[in-house]
Amino acid sequence: MPVLLLFAGFILIFFSLGIYYKPGNSRKEILLISIILFSVLIVFITELLSSLHRLNFLGILISWGLFGVINAVYLYLNKSRFFSFINNIKLDTGKKLKTLTKLQLTLMAGIALMLILIFIQGIIYPPNNWDSMTYHLARITSWVSHQSVDHYATDITRQLYQPPFAEYVIMHINLLSGGDYLSNAVQFFYFLFVVLAIVLIIEKLGLGREYKIAGILLACTVPEVILQASSTQNDVVISLFVISALYFAIEAAKTCKFKHFIFFGFSIGLSVFTKGTGYLYLTPIILFAIITVVINFSKTFKYNYLWFSLVAVLCFLSVNAGHYSRNYKLWGNILGLDKQESKEYSNQKMNAGFFLSNCIKNAGLHLCLMYVGDVAQVSDSAIYKFHRIVGIDINDPAVNYRNNKFSTKSPVTNEDTAPNMLHFIFSFAAFMMLVIQGVFSKGKKMNQYVIWLMVIIMLQVSLFCLYLKWQPWHSRLHIPFFLLSIPLICSALNNFRLFKKLFNGIVPLFLVYALLVVLHNSLRPYTNIINQPRYQQYFVNKPGSYKEYNAVYQSIKDSNYSNIGINLGIDDWQYPLFKDCFSRPINPIYVNVANVSNKLYVTPEKLDCIVSTIINKPYMDFNGRRFYNQSVKNKIIFLYK
Repeated sequence: MPVLLLFAGFILIFFSLGIYYKPGNSRKEILLISIILFSVLIVFITELLSSLHRLNFLGILISWGLFGVINAVYLYLNKSRFFSFINNIKLDTGKKLKTLTKLQLTLMAGIALMLILIFIQGIIYPPNNWDSMTYHLARITSWVSHQSVDHYATDITRQLYQPPFAEYVIMHINLLSGGDYLSNAVQFFYFLFVVLAIVLIIEKLGLGREYKIAGILLACTVPEVILQASSTQNDVVISLFVISALYFAIEAAKTCKFKHFIFFGFSIGLSVFTKGTGYLYLTPIILFAIITVVINFSKTFKYNYLWFSLVAVLCFLSVNAGHYSRNYKLWGNILGLDKQESKEYSNQKMNAGFFLSNCIKNAGLHLCLMYVGDVAQVSDSAIYKFHRIVGIDINDPAVNYRNNKFSTKSPVTNEDTAPNMLHFIFSFAAFMMLVIQGVFSKGKKMNQYVIWLMVIIMLQVSLFCLYLKWQPWHSRLHIPFFLLSIPLICSALNNFRLFKKLFNGIVPLFLVYALLVVLHNSLRPYTNIINQPRYQQYFVNKPGSYKEYNAVYQSIKDSNYSNIGINLGIDDWQYPLFKDCFSRPINPIYVNVANVSNKLYVTPEKLDCIVSTIINKPYMDFNGRRFYNQSVKNKIIFLYK
């Protein structure tokens, strides 16, 4: 299968770096560098092919094929070092496995089984996340049609301004595989490297294997992470780049090596190229990097700290240049946000009371459990009572997104709203114990990286609550906080015996609860796999739309239409209509666009039909032609021919 070229490309990067770096370099760091380089390469290949209007199956196939040949030649010319590198991996892996205790082997086997179930789940189920249907995957259909990622006229402007990295990866995989069966595997693939990055941070804290395994267990049992690892969202992907940015910032400050500054810059660039919240997560990490660079330069007067920092900035810009320029051309700013949209997301007023309220409301999202509704009831009542006592309106529209009413009773197995109660409790407890130890302990000094990590997470949470209005689906945006907190939990486990005993005692609870989330969630449950055809499973989030969408989809497919006009609302589903774009020519064309992107509209030579979710009339006139409604009795979507 051509898609194997993509995975071979990553493996070849790892092997090539393995023999390029001197023996003794951490193979875990080489793996982390490999995934960063692989990701940067996807961006550069996509932007290059897009500029040539050759972003198609053949263009991607040739690009990865050529890259593979170059790497294969390099490995052949250095075959003795290559085979030595392979043998060392085999020997070291064998030694480490032999030294694991039976309990550790059992834990790792349990985690591996759960990961296998998550991967299979993502293959069996099609993408069915709401945002993916409206813009994550929907915009890929337009990119494939245009053979370019240039902005285009659309009713859903999120398809344009939202950072696109995760979708770039999905597009490469889907074009090479001819379908969307591997779309959900992208977040799973990046999650494996999230675990790797967490282990590297734990090593920086001076903790041994026992705590690395604890870190792996904690990472693999976060309910939100489990659910997202089989979806086409992007919160797991950005988590990797945020954590890798922290790791390379630490290494750059410690060693002043050129490579660490380069990959610090690329990690920052990939973070904000994946999701806009990257700016909030990264600000404290960048502040840490600046402070350490200034301190080290003032001590050593090594100008490399300054030159290398400039290179890091250039690496960041190289990743985002294309997307920034497209946004600037259309909106006049690099982020693509207009004032009205920015107002919807950001707090309209803020003081100490509202800040505390926002912190409590965000924390409240995690104070509930699967199968135990009473927990949510109690926490909901307590949070409302607190707000009444302090005299703050918990549902003030100035600090709540789109007037959403606060509640902790969200769907507990939905990837947008799942609570992470066990991890929240352990993260909060670890943070408080480490703070108390740092303030009152007169013994040994706390690890400086533990202190920095605590400060970074505290600043991240503060910026998040100060800037963003509360939303009921903030739980998924909290994923980087939970993953970054894992090294702190491990540090607390190392420092406090009672805390460690408590953790060891409920390890089975972490695993069992995580397994239940995998098997019995609301969007991709194992209990429902064989009950529905694959196309119907796209609509798990919107089951009432299936029949009408299926009828329109089948009509378009049976008629072999290519140029399809679409007229949608700003939150309507597009992707299920055009999911076949990876295997046959389909050209979705937005008509009657009423926003700033209408200036990008290009009149097609011919429209085969028009699909609308907002107009239900006997006919529709467009460009001198009359299209007649074939589905007047529908209530959701209408086909005009």
